[in-house]
Amino acid sequence: MPGQRLFSVSYLLEDTVLFGGVKVILRQADLLAAQGHDITIVSRGPRPDWYDLKASFRQVDVFSQGTVPPSDVTVATYWTTIGPAVTAAHRAVAHYCQGLEFTYTHNRDDHAAIEAAYRTAIPALVVSAHLGEILAKRFDRPSRVVLQPLESFWKPGLRRGLVRRPASAPRILVTGPWEGDWKGVRTALEAIRQLRASGLILEVVRISQYELTDAEADVLEADEYHHHIKPDAVASIVQGCDLLLAPSWEQEGFGLPVLEAFAAGVPVIASDIKAFREFAAGAAMLAPAQDSAAFASAARHVLSDSALWRQMRRAGLRVADRYTEKRAMRSAEESLEWVASGEWKPQTTETRQG
Repeated sequence: MPGQRLFSVSYLLEDTVLFGGVKVILRQADLLAAQGHDITIVSRGPRPDWYDLKASFRQVDVFSQGTVPPSDVTVATYWTTIGPAVTAAHRAVAHYCQGLEFTYTHNRDDHAAIEAAYRTAIPALVVSAHLGEILAKRFDRPSRVVLQPLESFWKPGLRRGLVRRPASAPRILVTGPWEGDWKGVRTALEAIRQLRASGLILEVVRISQYELTDAEADVLEADEYHHHIKPDAVASIVQGCDLLLAPSWEQEGFGLPVLEAFAAGVPVIASDIKAFREFAAGAAMLAPAQDSAAFASAARHVLSDSALWRQMRRAGLRVADRYTEKRAMRSAEESLEWVASGEWKPQTTETRQG
């Protein structure tokens, strides 16, 4: 945007462990820094060793006005950082929301505290419109959608671009941690087991943050299991697959692996949930969450119909084309300006008349 003013932003990260949500924040920070904005990642965790961060980084024990740089906008990125962001901020505050933590299953004891944090009257930057709708309805908080940035290494290479049909022994990809039940890994593995039982010869590729557990192996052990690998290495693996199964539950905030599979030229079977209906419905085949038989049936259908497989592949690439790093950076700039300027604040009668 011509004439876009430069501003300073501090992102508060609880930790820097390898998760897609952390990567999105780090990449957004780098894109903004490259435009000349003064960006600092402030984290209780160490500088990430899995991402080549260009923006300034500061590790702290606590978030306070003494440890967080004076910034036009201080951004909380997890529910535990909302209160500290308000306390540490020198000027405006925002909440970068990639999912509603009070809907997760592993942290039920924290739900009351999470909802209390969400009642803080600050604007939100959300990754999906449906998250903003819930924040508005339940907590009376305004929001802006910030696009996900897709790095250039996600684009399918020349070999992938020439592929016209799935492999004779298709490689089916399942991503996400087994430990996060709402990611639906069990459903995907059970669907694959059903496909094999029906006689389909296939290879299973798993990508997770964590090492393989006995509990997962008891359901199905992948032919390839990758864990804790850098984003560009993930892209290389995804580009070599024929289909992604993404059976997340309704708790999913966006579902970045689906978008990344689109960008890599890989068709997707995904859950019929709000997050995926919002951006993937026209490209992915949607099936009921937690219904392994439905996922198996959909996968069998796609893998047996080369024309449909190519059609889904083209549709996914078109969706991915909307998520360029340039567009993502511009949406972040505009949203942060909306916060910094105070434009997000509800207009009172006096304000409107003035």
